[in-house]
Formats: sequence, C-alpha cells, structure tokens
Amino acid sequence: MLKELGNLQDRRVELKEELHSLTEKEKTLEENVKVLELKLVIQKSCKNIKAKREAVNKLESKRSELEKKLKKSEASEVRLRENEKPSLETEEPEQHLEQREEKKKRRFF
Repeated sequence: MLKELGNLQDRRVELKEELHSLTEKEKTLEENVKVLELKLVIQKSCKNIKAKREAVNKLESKRSELEKKLKKSEASEVRLRENEKPSLETEEPEQHLEQREEKKKRRFF
C-alpha cells in the first residue's frame, strides 16, 4: 500500500509539472501569436502607407504638371494680347485723342 501511495504521489507530481510546463508554453505561444498578429497589422499598414504615398506623389506630379501648363497657357495669352494691342507709337496722334475722348464719354454714361 505504501508503495502504491508513493507511486500515486509521484504521478501527481509529474502531472503538476506537465501542467505547469504546458501552461508556460501556452503563455509563450499566446505572446508569440500576439507579436505575429501585430507584425502583420504593421506590415499591412506599411503597405497601405506606401500605396497612399505613391498616390499622393502621383497627384502632386499631376498638379505640378497642370500648373506648368496653365502658366504656359497664361503666358501665351498675355503675349497674344500684347501683340494684338496697337502700340501708341504706331497710332496717329488724332486717333489717340479720339480714343481718350471716347473713354471719357463712356465714364459719364
């Protein structure tokens, strides 16, 4: 009987140790899982940020390109208008006076 009691106590100690070992392993694995999940979230966020940066850079380039085209277009329009304006030097002095008087008349009406 004492031998059986000793065997049962030994078995109980072995089971407690195994349970403790499995509990520690479970905690470690849970921590590993959390770390891996977090790494995946971070990796996904990095990919999203990279894609968003590329989209923003593309839009900034497009904006810059359009602004350059607009400035060129505006500069062309200014040059065209300047070329269309008759120069005061080429006008007859009488024409110049007539134009001034017309402008004065328009102001009053």
